[in-house]
Amino acid sequence: MIPTSGHFVLFLRHGERAPLPADAPYADVDLTPAGYAAVASLSERLEGRLAWTAASPFLRCRVTARGLGREPEDDTRLGHPGAWVVDRDIAATQFADRTTEGVVRAQVSGLVLPGMRPASEAVPLLLSTGLDRIGSGSGVCVSHDAVIMPAMAWLFGADAADEWLAPLGGFAVHLRADGPVAVWRDRERRC
Repeated sequence: MIPTSGHFVLFLRHGERAPLPADAPYADVDLTPAGYAAVASLSERLEGRLAWTAASPFLRCRVTARGLGREPEDDTRLGHPGAWVVDRDIAATQFADRTTEGVVRAQVSGLVLPGMRPASEAVPLLLSTGLDRIGSGSGVCVSHDAVIMPAMAWLFGADAADEWLAPLGGFAVHLRADGPVAVWRDRERRC
């Protein structure tokens, strides 16, 4: 997923986080020790290649981005509320009623849920978090499974979200001579 040349943006889920309390599903929790170790390993692979990082304002996203070697810029397109959410209160009801997995699965299947944008609007907004910055070099946008997975399904097909997105999983956007291209495994799509 990490190109060997040219500018790129990685759109990643944050590192492995501590469990969310049952009574606070939107708690701002830190990474686990294993999460920090995985971020450090990725940082070594990216050594010297990143000009910037951007992150959802949640702690788990910010420490993931910081662990990659750059102080992140907070970007609410990546979370809180994220590219998908139009109305926080209505969307929060969807997450409370359906759970995060239920919301993601509904979006992957093509449903537009109350308080949320359709993929045709949300995905370009998400991609803009990296495309707005790629002119200054390569970088990483750190977000959440509920932001990244429906985008992957829209960009690369619903089966791209068959398995739940692992910590530090995601996709890349490469800046090529003829424009940006989103890449996941062996699939590509122009942005």
